[in-house]
Amino acid sequence: MAHNSMTGFGSSQADSPAGRLLLDVRSVNSRFFELNVRMPDEFRWAEAAIRDQIQARIHRGKVDLRLSLAKTESGLAQTGISASGLASALRLSHQIRQDHPEITPFSVSDLLRLPGVMLEPQLGQDDWNQRIADLLGEALGRFQDSRQAEGERLASVITARITTLRDLLTRARDLLPQVLAIQRAKLAERLREALQAADAGQQDALEERIRQEAALFGLRIDIAEETDRLGAHLQAAEQALGRSAQQGAGPASLGKRLDFLTQEMNREANTMGSKSASAELSQIVIEMKLLIEQIREQAQNLE
Repeated sequence: MAHNSMTGFGSSQADSPAGRLLLDVRSVNSRFFELNVRMPDEFRWAEAAIRDQIQARIHRGKVDLRLSLAKTESGLAQTGISASGLASALRLSHQIRQDHPEITPFSVSDLLRLPGVMLEPQLGQDDWNQRIADLLGEALGRFQDSRQAEGERLASVITARITTLRDLLTRARDLLPQVLAIQRAKLAERLREALQAADAGQQDALEERIRQEAALFGLRIDIAEETDRLGAHLQAAEQALGRSAQQGAGPASLGKRLDFLTQEMNREANTMGSKSASAELSQIVIEMKLLIEQIREQAQNLE
């Protein structure tokens, strides 16, 4: 199986005694399944079967289907003229001209458009039903191919973003001890200055306060838990991509799963940003958030 995008296109056509049937299916991103069918009124009876055939293969996305019948030279070759129908049309034309001489006479093309004048090849409903089902199956095959190609491209982009996020996560983890040491040293220096200015009787209590403040400050800027959780979310995203490639889309779709995970990733990145104690760490967090947003945007188009 492969990853599926919600964006796709497929078309097919086939000649019939009545003309050339043309069918195309296209879809765009949508949270739910939505189908819009456009077809000649003469084929409306086939709409329910068409919907069933599409819903069996497409689970999410806004889908547009268009079915049309075009006249062809081979079809016209099998078309005849009804002598009785033409006689009736000419009689009506003559009567109209007598009562309303100001009206322009009917042209040949006008006559041919009148009901009952042309004898066109007729197909039974079962025959049409089979032809439309075959045509739709062919179009859906091409549609699925295009969706899989786009889905593979999106999955590749997301995987690359996850790899870059892992690299940034490693940089943040490597940077943290140095940041903590620098910030603790700065805090200790400020508190020592306060200690030197304090009365001798207050120094013991102030030294204990220094140790407490340094420990609390370290806890406030320690992002170890956030980096661990972000790493777990990245691993879950990779696993979801792997399962989707093996099993295909299902009730718990890949797009929805990744959308949830990016929300969790963004929450951890925001907390890391609020705890950041250095410009370098802040820049890493900004790059992380940009990548997470890119993943979220790409995931919205995956089934």
